[in-house]
Amino acid sequence: MIAYSSGNFGKALVLGGADLTILYLLTDVLGLGSAQAAGMLLFAALGDLVFDLLAARLVLRCRAAGRGYRWTIAMAALPCGAAFALIYAMPGLGVHRIWVVAGTILIFRSAYAVVDVPHNALMAQVSRDSRARGRVSGYRLFFSTASALVIAIGLTPMVQQAGRTRHFGALAGTGIAVGLAFALTMVLCVWASGGRDRPAATSDLRGDGIRVPLRDPMVLGMAALALVTGFAMPCFGRMLIYLGSYVVARPGAVSLLLTAMTAGQFCGVLAWTALAHRFGKAQVLALGHAVSALGLILFGLCMTWPMGQVACAALIGFGFASVFMLPWGLLADAVDVVEWRHGRRFETGLFAFYLVLVKASGAASTAMIGGALNLLGYVPGAVQPEAVRLGMVALGLGVPLVGAVLAMLLLRHFTLDHARHASLLRALGRRQGAAEPVSELKRGLSKSSGDGDTLAGGSALSAQARQSISRSIAAPAAVRS
Repeated sequence: MIAYSSGNFGKALVLGGADLTILYLLTDVLGLGSAQAAGMLLFAALGDLVFDLLAARLVLRCRAAGRGYRWTIAMAALPCGAAFALIYAMPGLGVHRIWVVAGTILIFRSAYAVVDVPHNALMAQVSRDSRARGRVSGYRLFFSTASALVIAIGLTPMVQQAGRTRHFGALAGTGIAVGLAFALTMVLCVWASGGRDRPAATSDLRGDGIRVPLRDPMVLGMAALALVTGFAMPCFGRMLIYLGSYVVARPGAVSLLLTAMTAGQFCGVLAWTALAHRFGKAQVLALGHAVSALGLILFGLCMTWPMGQVACAALIGFGFASVFMLPWGLLADAVDVVEWRHGRRFETGLFAFYLVLVKASGAASTAMIGGALNLLGYVPGAVQPEAVRLGMVALGLGVPLVGAVLAMLLLRHFTLDHARHASLLRALGRRQGAAEPVSELKRGLSKSSGDGDTLAGGSALSAQARQSISRSIAAPAAVRS
């Protein structure tokens, strides 16, 4: 599980770095207007609607050909890292044409989709146990937070410096280093977790697909959660450069605030992982949104108190650890719920569906920020008028605050706790046991042996044990929740 989760270090390094710096890179480094930058990122958002679906189709074809998730990840890692490096090398190469910049960004996001879809879908195979999935979510966020620390210390200050001094050599070198680190991390991830990518069964491939049941309540709930998580919550991190540079007029504080937020996430990973083992993931996720909302309110009240802002950024990071960590565990559980309801395991399809919404809404959020700054009259590098500064505060603090409130209201309807999910797994096991011949059942159990690799989350049940399970199980109640 740790080997699998280590891939999040590389993924967060490139995607998180791009999310936090790409708009500032376009406006203050490449010199594009806010409207042009917003339009370009909106175009990238539309591209994300297609890239993840195409990546899912590619993954399904590869699985049908006997090449699992790991093979696809390894093949796409180097092109994705190279495209990321090229984005940050363009200022040094003197490339300012909009179509070249837009094309490079689209290549990066399409290659990233081919890595991201199979890596996230692999989570449903690492373990089927609800508590174990909570731990995996924590491990993933730990590695993502480690990469956020690298971004805060290295990439973000380098982009800021390039915008001020117009020296682009170090920026290009940083982009190349990050691209290489991403490719190396993903290759090592799939190599180290080699025993966990089980071959796809014929029944799985026949049932899986990108046409997921959109009317299913669980699918609709995860879609709403994806929109809130992708659009609203990242606005705070994306606006930190602008808040530090223009609102509080302390550009050097941006790196400190990002570091404080990252430190808070490290502490949050430990706390939320422990809580998710004891309580339902939806409950812990709602609590994380509440903590994030409190931190955002306090941050707004501490605009003239630098140390108070640092403490508030750490509190926001503590809450964000739950916000960005636990939806993936909920999504893995949703795969099991949909399988029970519809008799098909939409493993690749549901993860691709969720990724489409998260990344497209995230890119749309960045485009919205660019468009709002343009409407407010933002001029890069100049002293901003009061209306622009208030708009920056609304974008950086108000939007994620509203998102946190909406998420808490939504999560009241997620009642699938650990006990109900365990009941659901036992019901699925009986269904599979009844559908397979005894010889096929034994063959399936032998394939699922080993720590963390069984379909029941740690211990394979024999046919006799499955038949002895009580049929009074409350699986329908679990599914209704």
